Amino acid sequence: MPRNSSPAAPPQICSASRRALLLFTIGLLTASPSYLLAQLPTPTLTSAFPPGGKQGTSLDVTIAGTDLDDAGQLIFSHAGITAQPKMTEGSEFLKPRPMTNQFVVSIAADVPPGAYELRAVGRFGLSNPRAFTIGTFDEIVEDTANKQRTSAKELTVPIVVNGRIEAGSMDYYKLTLKQGQRVIVDCRAQRIDSRADATFILYDASGKELTRVRDCEGLDPVLDFTAPADGDYVVGLYDFIFAGGADYFYRLAVHSGPQVDFVFPPSGVPGSNGKYTVYGRNLPGSQPADGLMIDGSPLEKVAVDIALPGDEVSARQLAMRSLVQPRGAMLDGIEYRLGTAYPTTVYFARAPVVTEQEPNNAPTAAQRIAVPCEYVGQFYPARDADCVQFDAKKGDVWLIEVIAHRMGLDCDPSLIVQRVTKNAQGEEVVAELAQIDDPADRATRIGTDFDTSTDDPDYRLVVDQDASYRVLVRDQFGDSRSDPRSVYRLLIRQAEPDFRLVATPVSSQVAAQNQQNVPIAAPVLRKGGSTIFDVKVDRRDGFKGEIQISAEELPPGVTCPGAVIGGDISSAPLVFMADENAASWAGSVRIVGKATIDGKEVGRYARGGAIIWGTANRQTQLPEYRMTRDIALSVMEKETDVAKVQVAEDKIWETSRGGSLEFPVKVSRYGDFKGELKLVAVGLPNELKPADTTIAAAASDAKVKLAVTNAAAKSGTYTFYLRADTKIKYARNPEAVAVAEEEKKEFDEMLKQLAETIKAATAARDAAVSAAQEAVKVKETEPAKAAEAEEAKAKADLALKELQGQLKQAEQQKPVIAKKVDDLKKAAAPKDVNVAVISAPIKVRILDSPIKISATAPAAGVKPGEKVEIPVKVERLFGFEDQVEFSFEPPAGVTGLTANKPIVAKGQADGKFDITAANNATPGEHTITIRAKVKFNNVNLESTEKIVVKVEPAVAAK
Repeated sequence: MPRNSSPAAPPQICSASRRALLLFTIGLLTASPSYLLAQLPTPTLTSAFPPGGKQGTSLDVTIAGTDLDDAGQLIFSHAGITAQPKMTEGSEFLKPRPMTNQFVVSIAADVPPGAYELRAVGRFGLSNPRAFTIGTFDEIVEDTANKQRTSAKELTVPIVVNGRIEAGSMDYYKLTLKQGQRVIVDCRAQRIDSRADATFILYDASGKELTRVRDCEGLDPVLDFTAPADGDYVVGLYDFIFAGGADYFYRLAVHSGPQVDFVFPPSGVPGSNGKYTVYGRNLPGSQPADGLMIDGSPLEKVAVDIALPGDEVSARQLAMRSLVQPRGAMLDGIEYRLGTAYPTTVYFARAPVVTEQEPNNAPTAAQRIAVPCEYVGQFYPARDADCVQFDAKKGDVWLIEVIAHRMGLDCDPSLIVQRVTKNAQGEEVVAELAQIDDPADRATRIGTDFDTSTDDPDYRLVVDQDASYRVLVRDQFGDSRSDPRSVYRLLIRQAEPDFRLVATPVSSQVAAQNQQNVPIAAPVLRKGGSTIFDVKVDRRDGFKGEIQISAEELPPGVTCPGAVIGGDISSAPLVFMADENAASWAGSVRIVGKATIDGKEVGRYARGGAIIWGTANRQTQLPEYRMTRDIALSVMEKETDVAKVQVAEDKIWETSRGGSLEFPVKVSRYGDFKGELKLVAVGLPNELKPADTTIAAAASDAKVKLAVTNAAAKSGTYTFYLRADTKIKYARNPEAVAVAEEEKKEFDEMLKQLAETIKAATAARDAAVSAAQEAVKVKETEPAKAAEAEEAKAKADLALKELQGQLKQAEQQKPVIAKKVDDLKKAAAPKDVNVAVISAPIKVRILDSPIKISATAPAAGVKPGEKVEIPVKVERLFGFEDQVEFSFEPPAGVTGLTANKPIVAKGQADGKFDITAANNATPGEHTITIRAKVKFNNVNLESTEKIVVKVEPAVAAK
């Protein structure tokens, strides 16, 4: 620090040094981490504020959460958004330092408007995602002085305000509008991961309430307002139940720019280049939309051409136009943008698209269609019901489903399916076949983690006679509203077996094993450790084939043994494992599922999912999930896991119902961990779950035994893992102690220099006082010199008081800084924490029976009154040696066929049927079912085989 003892220039700290001192002190005050002593740290990001910014600008962003120690990087889902740590100002004796959890975010000018994601990377790896929204208007941050209507913050249109709702209060914003001026007031809260259920109240200049608005886009309010007169209007913004806090952030946009409400038709065939109509407000080149209105506000429309990709990969993905809820996770579509408006989704149709033609409300006016097709319409106006009719042949099977709720709409569709025939008089005869409110599998999905349940109904129509079939579709919420955005897709098609995948990270916290506790999960690997993703499968149209799930684009040192599921199984754990030398890394990976469908291998990339808000008790507050733009993973290299449990072979282990398996497992221990490990199987239904297995302290081998002897056990292909919860001594972030001590040392040196500067300033002040006293003696003869000395004295006295104030302020922080060092030392002291050890995955294929049977159909037919021999063979599996008892079953309606019931003796492979045709045997080719019954470890099992037996017609007597 420069010094000058001249009375006219007293020693002082420059403004940069004073600011650096303040920022340094603030950094120390905010750097202390929060501790979760019962568990290993898991980086959890609760907010980023402001939660977005304007194209082509830079802004300061502060993140908040837990276990974000040493967060020095933000990763965004768009390459055009980058961040650097915000640094303190340096000075003559202070080095610039990163400010805790503060970043300077830069947004490239070509980043399209929309919702993206950011994640923080720190000592403990990569956090969960939070939304970060890019817009095109100028932006400000709420100054919090707007909690009264009389002190409303005045806004200039267009503008975006980034703010937070405080509990029990309202934020007020004033708009000065001209008569006839139309503005859109759009609050994004739920749509950007906020906890707020935002609500508007609009007041005129006198304070009269004009309207209240909520739940227009999900839980978010949107107000389309045209000023009836010149004047001031105030928008009050609050949470519907007056909750609030740091997690109740919002982006309030006030503008007259383009806003897209919906596109019609909502879907198109992949590879097509079709014509669509975009409906919304303030659309470029638009015209009035034929009287369509939303909440009394007129819409506009503009015709556009939209080309949809037709390649296999692109047509099997879902573009993230916004933060998609789980119910829409399995749809396919692209992101479409009109000008600078936020994007919307155009979905991929699964059959040729047919557009609704009014009038079609009455059954007698049902629109005739040809199937298969994807019929697209609107539940509009209020109480709208649409009818379609098509012809079908006996034996046809048509799958009928509605898609509306899954597209993010607040609709609850229902279906009525009727058969329409005519009597002898030509009169219409209508038979109701079904009324369907919800999909058939809704009960198995609702309330599960990443709940993909939906209100969209489906029905499987098995045509029992040639006729016309009528489908009536309506929205059960449609009687109370009239909203043209309520579009729907009615699919009438034949089965196309397929599947989709979504992968979400799973918390390994011990508390997470409580079914009511759902913590936010971070995709983090410690060296030598494992982490899990839950992969959910949407099996379409009865597809039960095996799906091989694997991961791609993994960093060095990370492996994924994959998973396999088959049959009715619809989820699998996917385990990622890091070796002991894995380097620090954070980024995205790809998860792919491969299966054989109709003899062709197909691949489907998994979509990403995440827990946005966890819960300690899902009975009182549900966890919140959504989809993510990518699937993220990270490796933290500063910590090594406790142990690694591996299975002897990475293969598909196979047995049958009634059988058993034994899996040799080996544990590799790290550091000084010698404790006992109790291995519990995770990922199997209770009727298959093996008994817990204990690996003794310091031991390294064990065998896990799986006995499939529960009669309720189902065949299929399963993937599961072994989990052991244990305690270890854990030192949290010991390096932070050295850093804090160095910071304290620098702070102490700063105080020392400041004290020296004060000493010099005191001497300078004393000298100035003496000089002023001497100048008094010559005041009458040398007034200018006396005035100069008096001024120097005042300056020296002021400088000294300022330095003394800074010293007092700094000394007040000294115990806080010392406490921070002490806290970090205490945290770094080894303590008992709960940890989970996750094994490599185990893949098991369970067959229905331990035998495979084959039968040889007779080459020639059997004549009435004769018999035919049918050899049968038994292939024995999994050590099964007992006898096999056979029976046969002719099809319904066939008479005169009988057979013996052969028994294949223990250890034997061959047997035979003698099938006898009576004189009155039904002639023709008949599919015979051969049944083989066995008892395997006291479990009764059955296998079947079908053959065709031809019965010759009886020869008429001469």
